[in-house]
Amino acid sequence: MKPTNFKLNRSKLKTLFIVIMLGASSLLRGQVTIGSGYEPNSNALLDLQENSDHSSTKGLLLPRVSLSSTTSFSPLLAHVAGMTVYNTATINDVTPGYYYNDGTKWIKLFAEVSAVTPKFFYMPSIVLPTDTADPSYNTATQEFTVDLYTLYREQFELTNSASSIKGAGATTLPVLASNDLEYFIPYYDNTVFQNITLSNTGILKYKLFAQFTYSEKTFMNIVFKVK
Repeated sequence: MKPTNFKLNRSKLKTLFIVIMLGASSLLRGQVTIGSGYEPNSNALLDLQENSDHSSTKGLLLPRVSLSSTTSFSPLLAHVAGMTVYNTATINDVTPGYYYNDGTKWIKLFAEVSAVTPKFFYMPSIVLPTDTADPSYNTATQEFTVDLYTLYREQFELTNSASSIKGAGATTLPVLASNDLEYFIPYYDNTVFQNITLSNTGILKYKLFAQFTYSEKTFMNIVFKVK
């Protein structure tokens, strides 16, 4: 009788051991440490640590993708809320940097504005066209269209070397994405300009009165506010 009981007990112990190991394996799969064999933080699903004091000499390299715009999910298959990537492309309204997805669009992390940078600034000086022969004029609508954001970007990037310069040793001016800005016109000459509209991407449209006279007041003040 005793040998039989012993075999039964061994069988039970073996079953219990397997159950314990499966449970431990499940726990290990639930929380993971990458970079060392140390235990992960109990509050983390994924813990990146190299040393026992949780310090590291290496960083986290996020996936590098080429976005086409903030509204396009490409190269992903769909917008996925919480997705974070490093964009390498400069096109439309995206520039290199970290972006996260809110489920409908990409939003840039860490806007290039420090605590000492003003939260608004005046647009660089431009000449607003008033000649109907200008390419910005639409004869059908009798309306001028001016892309304020593109003009700002081109000036800040010093794209025209024939009419721009920077100091010796100077680096570059920060250029914010169009969707990182809000656009305002605090003043315009209402005896010259009429039917003014301003889009949230910096597209200005206006018409001129049939009869007008230029004066020292014939200008617009255009302000960009950093979101």
